Amino acid sequence: MDPVLLSRIQFAFTVAYHWIFVPASIGMAFMVFLLWTMAAITGEEQWHKAAKFFSKWLGVFFVLGVPTGIVMEFEFGANWANYSVFVGSIFGPPLMLEGLFAFALESTFIGVLLFGMDRLPRVISWISAFFVFIGSSLSGLWILIANSWQQVPTAYVIRETSLGIRAELTDFMKAVFNPLLVSQYTHTINSAIITGAYIVAAVGAYYLLKKRHVQVARSAVAIGIVVLAISSIIQLYPTGHEEGRVIAKYQPTKLAADEGLFETTRGAPMVIFGIVDEKNQEIKYAIEIPKLLSWLSFGDWNAEVMGLHDAAKYVWYEQVLNNPNFENEKVKKEFIEQIMRAHGVDPNDPQANEKMVKVLEKAVPVAFMFYAYRVMVGLGTLFIAIGGLGVLLLLLGKLYDARWFLKMLVVTLPLPWLAGMAGWFTHEVGRMPWMVWGMVTVNTGVSPNVSATSVLITLIAFAVVYTVLFYIWLHFVRKLVREGPEPVQGDVTSNPVPSISTAGGGQ
Repeated sequence: MDPVLLSRIQFAFTVAYHWIFVPASIGMAFMVFLLWTMAAITGEEQWHKAAKFFSKWLGVFFVLGVPTGIVMEFEFGANWANYSVFVGSIFGPPLMLEGLFAFALESTFIGVLLFGMDRLPRVISWISAFFVFIGSSLSGLWILIANSWQQVPTAYVIRETSLGIRAELTDFMKAVFNPLLVSQYTHTINSAIITGAYIVAAVGAYYLLKKRHVQVARSAVAIGIVVLAISSIIQLYPTGHEEGRVIAKYQPTKLAADEGLFETTRGAPMVIFGIVDEKNQEIKYAIEIPKLLSWLSFGDWNAEVMGLHDAAKYVWYEQVLNNPNFENEKVKKEFIEQIMRAHGVDPNDPQANEKMVKVLEKAVPVAFMFYAYRVMVGLGTLFIAIGGLGVLLLLLGKLYDARWFLKMLVVTLPLPWLAGMAGWFTHEVGRMPWMVWGMVTVNTGVSPNVSATSVLITLIAFAVVYTVLFYIWLHFVRKLVREGPEPVQGDVTSNPVPSISTAGGGQ
């Protein structure tokens, strides 16, 4: 058994499980704030009942999001000790600030919201909902500051210390506002808002199909569909487009794998779909849009896009060997040799650099990346279509009676999570073998004294515990669905409402 592979599987499992609750928590925080805002603006009871009901949903997601995230931080020290030593002074502060300024804010006000909405004035609930959303957004910001720095490292120096060779910050603000941060943060938060909007709309659709809690359900479907329509477009442009341009500039191997581009091409096409043949390094039966990849990546229809081999060569020779952030040549030599040895390459071999290029080229699973990327983009396109169609039905006054559309919302509820997972897989697997781009690989970052057996035992333990926690979480979700929102006076089973401002109103 390989401890590196098992450590990767363990971290992938825990982070994927954690991600079930993160986008739902952030997205539901936004939707709950909107619902409390609508309750304050309209003064209508169905909005107030909807706000209270979905505040409980937010609490259910929040409860499991916290402990599953904490586990991941312990894994950095347990499974990835060398990585933690190398970037601890850079990666540590954002995680500390996330707990100090974001989690404390979020957890405090979610307590006020959940336990005070029946006891305190409604304005306090509105303020609490606002700060819960701000807290959850700030939490995501600090985590993504750390993640985006790993993807595109800036403002650091690699030097010899008493702990060994490690990276240290030279400018905190430049590291925070690295080239990837803004696009990655907005893209991720907007993805969470899509998830939250989908949950609210789908739950409302379920009650409309069951002809229960009709006024609250109409309010939920209306606001969920409108937010879904807007956020789905934003997810494509500008957030997704801008993140793609940053990746094209700084992570060429990831771009090549996403697009299944094996050969460097000028005026490269965008492959809509095809079958990846990694053995022969080609995409079979490709459906292409000529020159679109070059334009999307670099704003030039005839721009050159590096194929996988040339991209790996560029990363090794330009981003690693020519990295200007080494303290001196001695540190650089020791650092490069550490990476080579960790990947089975003899630094004294005349072909050592070319062998490292092959290591980087083979580390990226092209077929996996190609298909995962298309799952993400395909589902994003589907969300635009569903959101747009839902808004059209709403404007025509047919949304609440279109049972086929309501059923589609309920059945497709898992898709925002699938899209988010596919996006994170392309983002994280696509930078293999790097944990920190151009500096730390999985082979150099793994804990040297942790055995494969130890990792396997903890992996099995996590799987068992998380399965139990998931069952408990499902129990509370079912309980919320069965109980539903508090009844609204004069609730009816049919009452067409053409706009959000009057959605669900008893007329």
